Order: sequence, then C-alpha cells, then structure tokens
Amino acid sequence: MQLQDQVKRMLRLSKEDEEAVEAFHKLHSDAADKGFGRLFRNPSLFEDIVKTFLLCASRFEDSLGRAEKLCNLNPERKRGRRKRAQVNFPTAHEVLSFGMNKLERTLGYRCDVIFDLATDVVSGRVDLDRWENSITDGDELYKELIHRKGIGNFVASNILMCIGFYQRVPLDSETTRHIKQVHHHCGVNKVTDDMVKDIYDKYAPFQTLAYWFELLEYYESKVGKLCLLEKADYKNVTGSLIEKRSSSSSSSSIHI
Repeated sequence: MQLQDQVKRMLRLSKEDEEAVEAFHKLHSDAADKGFGRLFRNPSLFEDIVKTFLLCASRFEDSLGRAEKLCNLNPERKRGRRKRAQVNFPTAHEVLSFGMNKLERTLGYRCDVIFDLATDVVSGRVDLDRWENSITDGDELYKELIHRKGIGNFVASNILMCIGFYQRVPLDSETTRHIKQVHHHCGVNKVTDDMVKDIYDKYAPFQTLAYWFELLEYYESKVGKLCLLEKADYKNVTGSLIEKRSSSSSSSSIHI
C-alpha cells in the first residue's frame, strides 16, 4: 500500500467514508455541530487487528507498551540512529520472522492468536483485502470472525468498526464503565447487549460512532482536548483511571 493510500485509510478520506459521515450527522445533531464522524485507524487492517488483540484483558498502558515492544523486535525497521528512534509496526511476514519464542516473551499468551493470524494472512487463508473491500454485509463478516480462535465479541466488533461497519458497539470494561456511569446503570452487575441497543439503536447503523462521540466528550470534559495531550499522557486516558484520580484529588486539579 502506498503512503498516500495509508494516510487516506487512517483519516477515512474515501467517498464511502464521507457518505457515512453525512448520514450519521443527519441522525446525530451534536456530532454534526462538532464535526465528529471519523474514527482514526491504523495504516493497515492487520495492524488494527493485532492492536485489538493487545487491548484484550489488559490495561491501556500495558497494551501500548506491548505494541511498542512488538515494533522494536526488528531493529532493521528503525529510522535514524537515536536510541529511541521510531519504528514501523511489523507486517504479517515480519511477525512470522520473529518466531514464537520471541513473540511469547514480548506478548505473553496473546502471541498464539497473533502468530496464527499472521500465518493465515501470509499463506492466503485470510484475505484482509476481501474483508476490508469486498464484503458488504457486516453480519456476514461478524459470523466469520467469531469462528476464529481468540476472537470474541469485542475483537470482532472492533474489527468491523475499523472496516466501517458501526452497528456493533465493542463491549469491554471501558464500555461497561461508560454505560453504568454516564447512562446511570450503576445498579446492574453486567452491561448487556440489550442495554446497549436501548441506548444506541436510534443511531443505527452508526451505533459505534454515537458511542465514541459520547466517550470522547467524557474524556475531554475531564482532561481537555485529546489532540493537545503529550504522547506520554496517552496511557492515562481511560475512564477508570480518570475517575480513580478524580476521587483521590479532591483539593487539587488533575494533570495528565
């Protein structure tokens, strides 16, 4: 993929993305007023999926650390000569070249599903271009995804979101916190699909965009504009950590 195509993918600058944003804004006036409608993604779907695996059952800070360690496995990808020079995210071929032992030391138990995905992409058993460009039915792709080892609701829904299907809100601990806190479901033990549907189905087929608009509004109400944060502060932008700091800092302002 050419650099220009990667940038267009990351910023969702296609005709289809523009049409989706216009349709979403007709359903969500607040998002339209603030120009929200494009969720940033990675240069490739492979990177989107691997980073989603790294998010599972993990603190956001830890998932960022594992992604950085994965990038640093191949020293030939470094640009420049500085000690902490930036590196590119590895391709599927490069992930295979690292070998299972090195991946396990870097990623722990997540190495299995990531190595399996890379193997299937390289062999052609998984065609990511088909997933991204040829499939027009999100439900069809969801059924295909959840049959893969290591892919449950959160991973499958997040992959669909990255591709451009927004009907399924990814459910994880942050989603649970948000629904309980912002939508006043504090008395429930577990947030269910039905609760999520009750809140977001009025924005169909853009439920996930509506959810992320709320999440962004919540974050920025606590820490200010995310685009102005320093890189070192990214790890602190999770609802549970923000609330923890808020509850322990009643007499001083919070800086993250």
